[in-house]
Amino acid sequence: MDLATILLLYKSSLIVGAVCFAYMRCRSQEPGLDFLAAGFAVLAFSSTLAGWGEQGLVAFIMWTMGSFAAGAGGYALIAAGLVQLSSRRRWVGDWAAGAAALALVLLVWRMEWYPDNTVRAVLFNLTTAIFLAAAALVIFRDYLRDHLPARFGLLGALLTSIVFCVLAALALGAPGLGLPDPRHLFFMLIICKFAIALFVVVLVQERAEAKLKRLANTDALTGVPNRQCFLASLPQHMQPGDAFIMLDIDHFKSINDRFGHEAGDVVLTGVAQAIAGAAGPRALLGRLGGEEFCLFLRGQTEETAFAGAEQIRQAVKSLTFGPDAAAVTTSASLGVAVWNGAEDARALRHRADEALYLAKQSGRDKAVLYGAA
Repeated sequence: MDLATILLLYKSSLIVGAVCFAYMRCRSQEPGLDFLAAGFAVLAFSSTLAGWGEQGLVAFIMWTMGSFAAGAGGYALIAAGLVQLSSRRRWVGDWAAGAAALALVLLVWRMEWYPDNTVRAVLFNLTTAIFLAAAALVIFRDYLRDHLPARFGLLGALLTSIVFCVLAALALGAPGLGLPDPRHLFFMLIICKFAIALFVVVLVQERAEAKLKRLANTDALTGVPNRQCFLASLPQHMQPGDAFIMLDIDHFKSINDRFGHEAGDVVLTGVAQAIAGAAGPRALLGRLGGEEFCLFLRGQTEETAFAGAEQIRQAVKSLTFGPDAAAVTTSASLGVAVWNGAEDARALRHRADEALYLAKQSGRDKAVLYGAA
């Protein structure tokens, strides 16, 4: 493939990427897409300026220094955009890439390296590799946060780009090493840019799908799993040590009637947080509806399950909402049932519900173990 065709493809890949990111930014609030769009656009301008220079349409110093500065700035924007997209936030450190690009441009100007095409190209490719490597490190680190599969595709595209950039720098700076033709490496970098754009789109899409799934499975008020999610998360087969704890906030209707529904919402949220804190991260918690919550636990005995229910009851009872003069206090009734070896999750939960009914019938503000004398 001749150089003119490769350059046309290179510029086309940049324009497509810039338009794609700009469109996504209009449709999504994900941070970093604007930086990515700007970075690809600046790289397209850098390529155009270099082409004009080769044709003698602009002054030598303008296209050599200008194309190098725009190229370094473009990759700085891309690196900052990828970091913002990965971390989902903006902060002052994102401008470190821009500061590094500016320092490099000033160094090239001060040392008068810009007239030498080889030196300029080697520096450009090495700088690109460094910027992309920094972004790749952040993307890999942030995988622990959201575990999105698209991160691996994006990492693969970035790492491949880094390898080709380093090879291009070596091929240009040391032609005798027998490395691939820089034109071929340049063409592979074009493919990598398409891949980067593709996996950025996939990453944004996966985040949107994860958000929709989270909204569908989470109780909007309390932030705990809703009834549908809780029941779907239960194991299909019970095993020794499995237990359910059913909880109902005592006299919740009177709280709504006396203090208003907004106060009731505050109570529900506070109680859900108290339950989650007292039960610990190993318990599966869900809001079944209204003022009723349910917990599923594994590795329990009747004694430990009941003790856990008592701890939760005390945590709820210690809650106070509002100023002292008009404080809202809470209590809860709880029913506990531990698997007996011959029932499914629905039957076990039904036994816990029966124990909850007994707790409410016997004065409320207590925990009752199913079958206890």
